[in-house]
Amino acid sequence: MFQSLKAKRTALARHIRPISTSFSLPINKTLEVLKATDANFEGLFSHSALDQLWFKQGNQLIQNLNQHLIQASNLEDKAYTLPELVAATINKPELYHIHKNASKLHNLHQFFENLRPLQSSAPFEITRPSASSLLETPNGGNFGNTPTDEVLLDWINHSFGSVVEFRTLLINTAKAIKGDGSVWLVAESTVGQNYLNRGSAFSGFTSTPAFHNLAIVVTYNGGTVDDSERSGQIRRMKSVLEGEATENEEERDVTSKDDGSNDALKLGTAEQADLESSYLNKKLIPALTIDASPRNYLVDYGVFGKQKYLENCWECIDWDVVLRRLPPRSKQAISV
Repeated sequence: MFQSLKAKRTALARHIRPISTSFSLPINKTLEVLKATDANFEGLFSHSALDQLWFKQGNQLIQNLNQHLIQASNLEDKAYTLPELVAATINKPELYHIHKNASKLHNLHQFFENLRPLQSSAPFEITRPSASSLLETPNGGNFGNTPTDEVLLDWINHSFGSVVEFRTLLINTAKAIKGDGSVWLVAESTVGQNYLNRGSAFSGFTSTPAFHNLAIVVTYNGGTVDDSERSGQIRRMKSVLEGEATENEEERDVTSKDDGSNDALKLGTAEQADLESSYLNKKLIPALTIDASPRNYLVDYGVFGKQKYLENCWECIDWDVVLRRLPPRSKQAISV
């Protein structure tokens, strides 16, 4: 009995002791060279903006993250990658600061990893648009840096109609973000495992996620594209709303009841439908991210320069990195 208690205490201590993992700023050779040579990130950022966005911001996130990791007492002590740490701290309010800094650092790394300086023989000059630029109609068809890989082009055309439509949607979605946020290109599995698990003898499918479509997703305030974060979010929101409704009823001393609440023939709400089906078997794999936060464009482009900044981001996308991140595509025999 005493040995059993001792074993339980040992196991408990193993899981609640302060975590010994620490992080450092990911190595980006391109950015290191630019810093050492006092060079601009051609086509997108000045040297000053790059230093603030990657080196200063990144090191501050590292400092904050490591400080909170040292203080954490209820996180399993093991070696974490950034994505693993983000997933392990989701939905744990006591680990909020760890999750916030890890998620922001992960997004920062993803953003700069899928960019490369503009390759141009002529020097590139960053301009600060004036207020009149807000009234200009963007020229959606006048751009460069079109993907050349045939598989990626076909996937984009299938999902968005054309590269022009994809670029327009990507930029307009990012432009519509108010405050801190990022826009992501993700590969989406569109057939749920509940359907796939009907059996290979019946349907000819397996339970492996099949990625047919590309989609645009937005995250805010350091949020990242993570299936463990999306899973159950409808249920959590439903619980919060139910708790608020109960409190409101108690405050108002409501005595009446909804006579139709138990109607068996009554259709469920959209939230109830989402609760039963959404995100349970979906999977998203991020391939590209553009940070649309004000800090990214204010230094070089000014308060009226968000559109220009986003257009320049497009010109600096490294499509080789996007291709490496994408899963193998599964073409659909039928449209879903």
